[in-house]
Amino acid sequence: MRKIFLITLAIIFFCTNFVSAANSQNNIKPRLLMAEVESYGNTELKPEVNENFYKIILEVLKSDFNVESRRLVANIGGEPIKNTEIFSTIHMDAIVHGPFYTYDTSNIKLKNYSDSVFGKQHAKSITAKKYDGKPYRLSTSFTSEIKKIGAAYDVDYLFFCNVKDIDAWRRIGSTYGANPNVKNLDGKKIQVNLDYYLIEVKSGKVFTGQISDKKTKLSSNQLSKIFGRNLTVNDMLNYVLTEQALKIEKNISDKGFKAFNSK
Repeated sequence: MRKIFLITLAIIFFCTNFVSAANSQNNIKPRLLMAEVESYGNTELKPEVNENFYKIILEVLKSDFNVESRRLVANIGGEPIKNTEIFSTIHMDAIVHGPFYTYDTSNIKLKNYSDSVFGKQHAKSITAKKYDGKPYRLSTSFTSEIKKIGAAYDVDYLFFCNVKDIDAWRRIGSTYGANPNVKNLDGKKIQVNLDYYLIEVKSGKVFTGQISDKKTKLSSNQLSKIFGRNLTVNDMLNYVLTEQALKIEKNISDKGFKAFNSK
């Protein structure tokens, strides 16, 4: 009886350690490179918008990834690849092959790229289409480039975000940060239009998502609880950007990983 008891204890101990080890492995976060946050829409946005959103989404994505920042890498010792323009090119390729691309709402740089990939007449005919949530592929010429980037930065995923429009200034009457002392924010609405692209290095496939938020209504009371009485337009916009970053994180966590793992 004692022998059976000891054997049972040994089995329980083994199983407990096995499960613990498995959970430990499962808790290892995949590595992600914050590659680019840029505006390829035809609405001209101030650089501060992309700068701020880059920082905000970098922090938010840390809940699911071990995040590597291209900007931090560059500031410390320079980037490990010479052709840094490749990031913009990959980003544009992901956009034009993705479901949310429309020629008319793109800036001239993206239009020119689209023309070079599809031919001008065909590029103009491409419009946004229904997205089924399945990953898609980039141009075949980028397959090896993505693997080189993944190896150089030691990451599993690349992240890109196209901030097409943040229609705040037309509703508030000022450009981003131009009037930082505006405090009459009650009832003000902000329209946000962006899409993001998560590229899996090993497969070269892209999972994408879109956020088109037209219902963001803010109140000074709501924001004062967060920022205090001296809240500014910048505070308001950064709050809205954080909300979008959290939506992206949730979408990747709920759908992105599953999409890459499904056959």
